[in-house]
Amino acid sequence: MASPRESPAAEHLRGILISAGAGVGIVFLVTIEQSERFSWPAAVYGALMGALGYVFCAGAVWTLRDWLRDTHWPRLARAAVFSVAGMASWIIASWIAGVAGLVHFQFTLGGIGRYLPAAGTISLLIGLLFYSFGVLQDRLRSSVERLKEAEFAEKELEIARSIQQRILPPPELSGDGYRVVARNLAARFVAGDFYDVFRLPDGALGVVVADVAGKGMGASLIMATVKAILPFLAADRSVAETLREANRRLVPHLERREFVALAYVRYEPDSGRFALGNAGLPDPYRVGNGAARALSVPGPRFPLGVRPEVAYEEATGIVGAGERLVLVTDGLPEAPDARGEPLGYERFETMLPGAAGPDALFEAVRSAAAPGLQDDWTALYLERRA
Repeated sequence: MASPRESPAAEHLRGILISAGAGVGIVFLVTIEQSERFSWPAAVYGALMGALGYVFCAGAVWTLRDWLRDTHWPRLARAAVFSVAGMASWIIASWIAGVAGLVHFQFTLGGIGRYLPAAGTISLLIGLLFYSFGVLQDRLRSSVERLKEAEFAEKELEIARSIQQRILPPPELSGDGYRVVARNLAARFVAGDFYDVFRLPDGALGVVVADVAGKGMGASLIMATVKAILPFLAADRSVAETLREANRRLVPHLERREFVALAYVRYEPDSGRFALGNAGLPDPYRVGNGAARALSVPGPRFPLGVRPEVAYEEATGIVGAGERLVLVTDGLPEAPDARGEPLGYERFETMLPGAAGPDALFEAVRSAAAPGLQDDWTALYLERRA
């Protein structure tokens, strides 16, 4: 945790003390130049001159802060302010020291001509030093604040990821006539991919896998919205009608580059019949008897939210005994290999017969792809069981 910020009073006190020390050094040099003996009154005079120099410079900057901020030559303006304030403080300190009898050496016109520019130059250097130190302090505080914000944001993302995992269905569900196994890996803290499994009023099973455009919190919020509305829309509609209605409802609420690629399966556990709709996701696969076959859906396949009206269609079939439907997002077949090239759908299809579940499929892809996830990975297996 960062240390608390120093108060303005403490900052000014430190500035006065350092400037007083510099003033003592100046007077020490003057006494040597005039062959005078340096004594404590001269030191008091120098400290007074330095302290007044800081007060004059700080006061001038505070009084003229708006003008210094607006001027086109802020550094040059600051230099002029510091020089004039420094010379004024030297004159006043010299007058006070003379009246109080602190110094015994005399300032001649020639000495004034030499010392006045020197005092202004030294004041300028001290003022610019404090100004630069203040800028460095501000930058350091800003960096610390950014680090604290980044740490807080990371904790928020961890919480969001935990919440997202909790709203997803369990990774394995089974019942009479079916078994569903699904996995979801996020490329970032919060995934844009999601899956869902829900019961319909007529006893059918609704299965969804989706990929929201983008990653992070924005995609996660869109995901939560789609997941919430889809079971209600599917309750009394066919697969194609469900996709059409979901698209109509999402279009007004999504920005130009926001969309949802989604595949939806309506499965009847008693008979093994299914209806498949696809709105921009890779073709699901029917896997069995050592082979995998892509299931293509006719008609337009625009992702949800791209166009106001899309006439989605559906494909139907029967899942045979021992067969399974596999739904995936594009992060798996398009995962880059060591050369940076995507694995490709043909190569990915050859991995499916030997992968009995999502974990085995992820391992097969991971062994062929480069380390790390460039995109979210989601796979769902729907098996027909007696």
